[in-house]
Amino acid sequence: MKKIIAICHFIFFLAIVFSAVQVSAQPLKGKYHFIADSDGKKANAKAIITIQFADNTFKLKAQQPGSLVEDQGTYQISGNTISISFKEMEQGKKKGTFSIANGVLTLPFKMLDNLSGTSQWQLAGTITANTTTKDQVIEQAITGAQKKSKWSTVLDNRATAGITANIDKAAAYYNQATLFYFKGFKWEALYGYAKAAQLQNSNGLYLNNFSSLLLELGRIYDAKVLLEEITKQFPNLASPWANLAYLYHKLDATDEAKKAIYIAMRLAPDNGMYCYTAAKIEEEKGNKAEAERLIQQAWDLGYAGEGREGAKNASKKAAKQQNPSDKNVTPVKNNPNKPPNKNTGPQEKKQAIWAGNYQAKYVRARSGETAAEANTTFGKDLASTTLNLQTLACAKNFSMNISSSGFISGSGSIMYVYQGTSASPVMGMAPAVLTAASGGFAANLKDGYQIRDWSFTGTVDEEGNVEINGMPTEQMDLLNVGKWQKIKPWSALPPDAAGAAMKGPFHMKLQMDKDKNPFIRIDQSLDLGDKLIKRVHYESFIVKSDNEIKPDCQFTAPAPATCPASEFIKTKVSMSPKDHITLEASTTYTKGDNGGVQKQQDMACNVSGDWSMGLATTSVEFHQDNSYEFTVGIGVDAKSFIKGSPVSLKEKLELIYDSKCGWGVKASAAAEADGPIGTKAGASVEGVIFFNKGL
Repeated sequence: MKKIIAICHFIFFLAIVFSAVQVSAQPLKGKYHFIADSDGKKANAKAIITIQFADNTFKLKAQQPGSLVEDQGTYQISGNTISISFKEMEQGKKKGTFSIANGVLTLPFKMLDNLSGTSQWQLAGTITANTTTKDQVIEQAITGAQKKSKWSTVLDNRATAGITANIDKAAAYYNQATLFYFKGFKWEALYGYAKAAQLQNSNGLYLNNFSSLLLELGRIYDAKVLLEEITKQFPNLASPWANLAYLYHKLDATDEAKKAIYIAMRLAPDNGMYCYTAAKIEEEKGNKAEAERLIQQAWDLGYAGEGREGAKNASKKAAKQQNPSDKNVTPVKNNPNKPPNKNTGPQEKKQAIWAGNYQAKYVRARSGETAAEANTTFGKDLASTTLNLQTLACAKNFSMNISSSGFISGSGSIMYVYQGTSASPVMGMAPAVLTAASGGFAANLKDGYQIRDWSFTGTVDEEGNVEINGMPTEQMDLLNVGKWQKIKPWSALPPDAAGAAMKGPFHMKLQMDKDKNPFIRIDQSLDLGDKLIKRVHYESFIVKSDNEIKPDCQFTAPAPATCPASEFIKTKVSMSPKDHITLEASTTYTKGDNGGVQKQQDMACNVSGDWSMGLATTSVEFHQDNSYEFTVGIGVDAKSFIKGSPVSLKEKLELIYDSKCGWGVKASAAAEADGPIGTKAGASVEGVIFFNKGL
């Protein structure tokens, strides 16, 4: 009995092995696209290389603009080993292991040369992940186009003449590229479009035309990188979806191509070329009736197609109308006296009432407009700190176009302001770098404000309901408590709610004034529920206009600190609760306009320090208005002569530099005493004459 069971087990084992061999020995089926050889070499960006496997035979095709190479051969599989024989190519006969994983086929020969190695192929209909980034594609296009073009230097000179701002340079490169394109200089055009995209790498128009030219030049995989990113960033822009559909169709990914082209058709229903592309995709999928319907629709919309297929369908339709199959039908005669039917002629879409160019009188979002909204207090009494934060996002440039089918495209630039300061009975305020060392708070964008380019797309329905997608993407530089960090831009248009909705889409309403001129007006606030940014006030006024309008930001930059007086005498009493932090009450005496003496009393908290070596002295002091002063000179500290005294007497004569007033001479006398827990107290008198007054 045991012997019989053992024999059965052995037979079962052989059956499993035999089954495995049979499965692995099944012939390859399907079409594969070449990815790369094992040494990392890839085909020219313009080339598409495919291998089509059938039962023990295959066909190879290498195609690029102006060139087609084809070959065929046979193959045999045994286990995980394949023997493959080319009829004409130098690879000849190769034998080795092969594998298939996640749609990637590895074959035992190199495609681009006849050296030893392997090659990888992607199953048609599957989409490979991109191996390059958008910035790399742009850089490679610039380098390659420079080598192949004759007039890139001329294009550079024309595009940069007298222009400094990147946004203006980008527009100049784009315009020059378009001129070169229509003159037939496509490599110069590619160079110009790539430069425009490099200078404004979030502009949907520049990136789309750049990718379209890449497709035209056969650089299909480079175009894929751009188009997949553009369709994510600008989902309401029809042209990139159509280009992506064409690209996927070239890669035999018909399911993905169909999804993309139907999105394009939904966004631009009047575009006959999109209908024709959809017809070719349906034809590839075997949907003949749907393909014919789409070809007819393309013809009706004015697109004849490569083979004028729509004309054939139109002829059949006309013949059928002229020769009806029912002989008993009486033809209808035209009545010359009958008024024309109001419904004849093309049906204009209701969205057309909104069509045209739009400019903004203002588009802005502001927080911290009132003290209650701007200020947040933490802690109590002397341990309290009040933070004041104000933000602004406002359009410096704005242009929007609405097509007759309701498609929206636009661009502009947004200025951002982020100003945060703090006040504390102990710590006070100070410039950010020094405040950070003392545990305080101050935040500001680099240069006080930053401007970011903005491109957007959207749609409008017949009722005037507007949906906008798109925000600036380039991050900003924020000096926050003495440390630089990157922050993302925010929208100047109102979101539907706080939180994730603040990334868009953004919804607005087009209206008509009494003269039938369309406009958008927004004046609303959104509570964020945030401790620092409590509420944002959104205001917009967008009007239909062919004339350029400069939007109003209502932003006034803080006035720079000015010199209060060219000469003064100051008495002050001070207390230092912590090293280099000084709280002071002072009285400043200056000469008034009438020649008399006037005085002003102040309370301040400054960051300061003074040092001495022998008779040499130096000091530095930073003020609340972000001005500063430093001194260098000679002085005497009487404490060194009065051993054991708790009081220090100092007299100094110094050169002073004040960031508000310039250079001058300062003489001072002070008394200081050490207090409890490391504190210091003092009283002083000082006189200053600045050189702008004269000694």
